Amino acid sequence: MNRRELLKQAGLLGLLGSLPGLRVLAASPATAAGASKKKVLRFAHLTDVHVEPELRAAEGLAACLHHLQSQKEAPAFIFSGGDAVFDSLGATKERVEVQWKLWHEVWKKENSLPIEYCIGNHDCWGLGEKSDPLYGKKFALDKMRLDKPYRSFDKAEWHFIVLDSIHPKLDGGWYTIRLDDEQFAWLESDLAATPGERPVMVISHAPILSAAVLAVDKQVKDEAGYILGGGNMHTDAARIIGLFDRHPNVRLCLSGHIHLNEQVSYNGVTYISNGAVSGNWWNGKHFRTDNGYAMVNLYDDGTFDNEYFTYGWNG
Repeated sequence: MNRRELLKQAGLLGLLGSLPGLRVLAASPATAAGASKKKVLRFAHLTDVHVEPELRAAEGLAACLHHLQSQKEAPAFIFSGGDAVFDSLGATKERVEVQWKLWHEVWKKENSLPIEYCIGNHDCWGLGEKSDPLYGKKFALDKMRLDKPYRSFDKAEWHFIVLDSIHPKLDGGWYTIRLDDEQFAWLESDLAATPGERPVMVISHAPILSAAVLAVDKQVKDEAGYILGGGNMHTDAARIIGLFDRHPNVRLCLSGHIHLNEQVSYNGVTYISNGAVSGNWWNGKHFRTDNGYAMVNLYDDGTFDNEYFTYGWNG
């Protein structure tokens, strides 16, 4: 994708930044037009918690869980969008264990809702020997009680696809953002097997498509064009979007990773990145996005809305 093509697409992008104490509501076009519909599911999207013993991170997570569970309309479950722990990539096995132990302690004590997991880059253990059975994603998968880092399931008239965005670079180091060929083939088959009348929601840790990569991360270099670094959004975005073009029942893609709240609409699919529970890694807000989480409502006609809530955490 060259710079001219990307900027042409960027004309269709809407970038949303949350302001202190406010909610940001992102809705599908049909919802905005006031179409008649029935709500079939409500869930919470918490991403980039980065829990650790320091920086009062456990207290912040507890405050977030209290806030969402005090909502007048409770969610049916919580989607954890990845980067549950502060960092496993550059940590010792002992440090990783400490972080996951704290994670589970807070959730056991402060949460009463089911949780679905999506793996993030900081959940992968990259410091150990590659021969260690827990190296890479296995450590996190064990803690998340998952057999595989990607999967799909049906719930309340919608089809959910959970992707694994995080993969080793060609040199074996961590990490780049893409789908490997095996997962992409699985995604093709999964979408082909999903009835066309069933709306699809995709969740990934990193954005498949993002405006903030341009507007905030400034991944443009003079006249050389658009530079995609591999650490901010999917490097294979064009391939994935091309697949979605063949399946118009794909309606919503949720992600985190960039710690910013934004919405991008392109070719009938809405790509929403929700802000981080940890904000700026437990050091205040990240640019204009405060520490927060989202409530997502899904409707029987394939529409949706996504409300981003700040929960009053000042660190």
